[in-house]
Amino acid sequence: MPAKRIAVILAAHGEAETSGFLENYRVSLHTLQRASELIAVPAPLQHFISFSSSLRKKAASRGGSPQNLLTRRQASALQKLLDQRFPASCPGISFEVMAAFSASEPSVEALVGKTRLYDGRIVMPMAPVDNALICGLLCAYLAETASPSELARTRVIGRLWSDEALHHAYLDYLFGHGSLPPVSQKERNALMLLFHGTLVEDRNGQPPSFHTGQTETASFARRLMELIEADPRNPWGTVTTAYLNHDVGGRWSTPPFGDACRALDGKGLRHVSLFAAGYFSDGNETTGREQQCSAFDPDAQVETIPCLNDSPRFISFLAGRVVAATRQILAFS
Repeated sequence: MPAKRIAVILAAHGEAETSGFLENYRVSLHTLQRASELIAVPAPLQHFISFSSSLRKKAASRGGSPQNLLTRRQASALQKLLDQRFPASCPGISFEVMAAFSASEPSVEALVGKTRLYDGRIVMPMAPVDNALICGLLCAYLAETASPSELARTRVIGRLWSDEALHHAYLDYLFGHGSLPPVSQKERNALMLLFHGTLVEDRNGQPPSFHTGQTETASFARRLMELIEADPRNPWGTVTTAYLNHDVGGRWSTPPFGDACRALDGKGLRHVSLFAAGYFSDGNETTGREQQCSAFDPDAQVETIPCLNDSPRFISFLAGRVVAATRQILAFS
């Protein structure tokens, strides 16, 4: 009997991989077009933002974003782990792990269509918190395009932010990082956890009419802070949070990154560690922020701890969720 094929689609946002104007313009415009399905962003403004931001990136010559490459590495590492570790627990199963993107190629929609005849299909949005822009649009697309039998063979993995196994993967990764500040100076060390900001009020002062993930993000942040502060391995005397916001749609989460950095000034800190806990892979939003934070406290040494990316502990967590979803699919097929 041939092995049952299970497609595993890691669905990331997707960013431009070079500083080229056209690539950045296309990615930015596609992102804004998707956002405009939920947030009122007029078409001329979409093009203006895409044009101006692409010019800035071209002029800055910073290079492209690492996010797409990191997502492909995550897919490769997950494929390798599933092939090595899980044949015994999932006999007769052949996993095919693929990286897909919302704003660049290959698109999530294209790979969802390509895998419609597989025996099972697992889609994992590569962000810890669900919202209408991530799972909402994806689930709506599946509901519109997939037959009942396809939907029965499909699982979209969500609510990762509430999974204690993920929390402990974060802790093991953080405390296993090689360049932590000295515990002997704990009171002079700070950790800033960075999360993707959410729209809090629209331009009219009203709550957004769609699911932003604000409540879930706040709960996720509180839980991580509690666990980090209580862990005996913790070298940071101060653990705080900050939000990486956008400039469209209205009022966003507080404190924004700049305000959070300003609040650390005057505390006599020697080490400030930045860690983008609200992201599964590094990209344009998470990299290159040390200088901005150092501007508020030049005496502090600011460093960035990379995102979970393709770290073994995180890939092991993903594999566990994939196997659990596979068993659900097979149980109902």
